[in-house]
Amino acid sequence: MSIRRVFVSDVHMSPGLSLGSLQGCYDWFNLDESLKFEKFLAYLIDDDSIQEVIFLGDIMDDWVYPIEIQPPKYDKIANATHIIKIMANLRTLAQRKKGNITYVMGNHDMTLIKGQFNNFRQSVFAGIKFQEFYETTDGIYAEHGHQYTMYNAVDPKHELPLGHYISRLAATIAQRKQRHYTSSDIEGRFSVVGNFEQDEKKFIGPKGLIQDPLVNAPLSFLANELGNVNSDTPITMVNDGVITLREVRQQYAQLGIDWIKRHGLLDGLRSIWREAVGLDGVASKIATKRSKKVVIFGHTHKKENSFVIPVGSVDPVAIYANCGAWCLNIELTYIIDEYDESSETHTVTLKYWDKTAPDEVNKIQFSQKKM
Repeated sequence: MSIRRVFVSDVHMSPGLSLGSLQGCYDWFNLDESLKFEKFLAYLIDDDSIQEVIFLGDIMDDWVYPIEIQPPKYDKIANATHIIKIMANLRTLAQRKKGNITYVMGNHDMTLIKGQFNNFRQSVFAGIKFQEFYETTDGIYAEHGHQYTMYNAVDPKHELPLGHYISRLAATIAQRKQRHYTSSDIEGRFSVVGNFEQDEKKFIGPKGLIQDPLVNAPLSFLANELGNVNSDTPITMVNDGVITLREVRQQYAQLGIDWIKRHGLLDGLRSIWREAVGLDGVASKIATKRSKKVVIFGHTHKKENSFVIPVGSVDPVAIYANCGAWCLNIELTYIIDEYDESSETHTVTLKYWDKTAPDEVNKIQFSQKKM
């Protein structure tokens, strides 16, 4: 007997407030992608060979909005004209798969799991389980992946991580300047700024305020890109309140220092923040510590399917796969894991949705019996 599971992430559904604009579009999810995702869900509904579907975060998006625009509540996203049929398909999918649908939280939709949205989840996502990660006894571990990057991990001190405000500034640049920056762009640009060496004295400014370069650098870069943003510029929040750029800097002033205290320094600050190179390393650690044979992430928008080979070894210990994305005109990809119970073998396939041939990027097999 075999078990087939589908993993998909990073759809970034939004109300499409800027989709009608010839210039200044900041929405990541466009009308063409919405039609394709709707058809993809219909395929999942009709394919009885698929037992489980796991959405690995950032399916909805309440981050990517210019600073003067109030981010929409989730019900506004769900009721947008190009989203309504998608939401209907999600509910049908949950009914057809008898509740074997899991929604793992990402960073752009992390507030969806909060109590204030209980009624929304129970009605709009009826029959869908919400979790922070997905794990099976046959060797799979999956989550969105934002928890391993400083800008986007859940911040114990604040409701939202610094990455929310970085995304708001980036959306404003997209609207006003028609230049686009993703989270990975920012992570790569500012992953290494100086050498902290866990010495807080190096970050004390002239007025005694902590000045963390990993906080200030991306904010200053994006503010300079806009050209007309200063410390008193307000950022409109979802709760009708506002926060200034100065207040953002003050609130997150010790972010890098706190992160280092919790996680320590890794390779001179490299892999700890860089999404593009970091998640495969995380996959290796998870595979080893949790004895998993398949580790799947989203978040980076970079499709991946490869063996996990620890440093200093030549033998693979697991498979690392990344779902890619369904937005920003990126090739639409998803992951299929097929587990054969008799041979204890996982077959992981990274597949394109909108290409006729080849529909498979690659296929990798890994047997638990080899371990």
